[in-house]
Amino acid sequence: MNPIWLIIPVLVGLAQPVVMQMCVRVSRATGDMESAVILHVIGAVVGIAWLGAGLRGGGFSGMQSIPWWAFLGGAIGVTCMAAMNRTVPIVGVATFCALAVASQLILALCFDRFGILGATVRTVDWSHWLGVGLLAVGAYLVSR
Repeated sequence: MNPIWLIIPVLVGLAQPVVMQMCVRVSRATGDMESAVILHVIGAVVGIAWLGAGLRGGGFSGMQSIPWWAFLGGAIGVTCMAAMNRTVPIVGVATFCALAVASQLILALCFDRFGILGATVRTVDWSHWLGVGLLAVGAYLVSR
C-alpha cells in the first residue's frame, strides 16, 4: 500500500480540532443547528466548485443503485455537527475528540469484523480490541 493512504487520515485527523473550533465560532453567532446548515451549504458549494474544476470520481449515473438508507449520511452529518457545536464549548476540544475517536474505533472494528452496511470484512483479532481498549482508557483519562 502506498504510504499516502496512511498520511491522508492523519491529515484529516489533524484538521478536525481546527474545524471544530471554526464550527463552534459560527455556532456562537448563529445557533447550533443554524451553523450546521450554513456550513453544510458552504461545503456543498465548495464541492460543486471542485466538480466544476474537474475533480471527479465515477459520476452521478450510479445514483439509482444507492440504497435509500445511505442518503441518511447527510442527515446524520448535519445532526452530528449541530451536536458537536453544542458540546465542544461545554466539554472541550480534547475531551470531545478523545471520546469521539474511541467510540468511532469501537464501532469501526465491528464494521470491519462483520461487514456492517456493506463494509469490507477484515480480520479483527484481540490486538485490535486491546488497542481500542487502551484508547478508551486514554479517552477516560483525558475526559475526567
